[in-house]
Amino acid sequence: MTAFPFLLLAILAGMWYLSTKIMKVTVDALASPKERMVPRSHVPADQDMRQPLREASDWAADHGFAEDVMFDFRIADRDQSLFCKTWKNAAEKTYLVFYHGLGKHFLELVTIYDDKTGVTTTNAPDAHTLPTVPGAFVQAFPGLTLPQLLEAHHTGRATLERRTGLEPQDRPEETMELICAALERQARYVRSIPGWQWKGLWWITVRKRSMIGKDVGWQLDQFGVHEPPEGLQ
Repeated sequence: MTAFPFLLLAILAGMWYLSTKIMKVTVDALASPKERMVPRSHVPADQDMRQPLREASDWAADHGFAEDVMFDFRIADRDQSLFCKTWKNAAEKTYLVFYHGLGKHFLELVTIYDDKTGVTTTNAPDAHTLPTVPGAFVQAFPGLTLPQLLEAHHTGRATLERRTGLEPQDRPEETMELICAALERQARYVRSIPGWQWKGLWWITVRKRSMIGKDVGWQLDQFGVHEPPEGLQ
């Protein structure tokens, strides 16, 4: 009799236990964002981050995005945090977000339509680690450059607007308030899912990968919101 089945079972049990811990830490952080967001006045002295941040800043300036806010988000402790910087394009009612942590950096574009609806286009492969709130349409395209992300974002926006009739809003809230509200809403939604603590392993290993490349059109189809008849477009 081989010990392999028992070893495999032990490994899977260990992974499952670890995933429950990851879920708790992540959702706890999302549920209390205000106490974890520390405003910054200067960019961190991280040489690996300086060049990609400068490139994002230059691109932002060339595309009508004005500097907005900059802060650290502490996930678990002072040694585990994300650096975030945002820009806002008032005419497009769209935000550009740069974030860096654990030696990696990612970018995303965000357009808000109402309190429940928005389009986010990102090159972060972990964007779908947790299920998103219905109405929060997240498009994850790892490896895309900023120009490519912008094109994909415009396509996603156009699809949402065409199918729903919604228009982007110029929100009166400060950016930090909008971020806090979005994170708290995400935490509440995840906690509303029965057995959420135990589903982390599936979300991390299978669901996250399956959602990569799923655009706004595909996501709307899942809700039964299809293209309007040709004569009504």
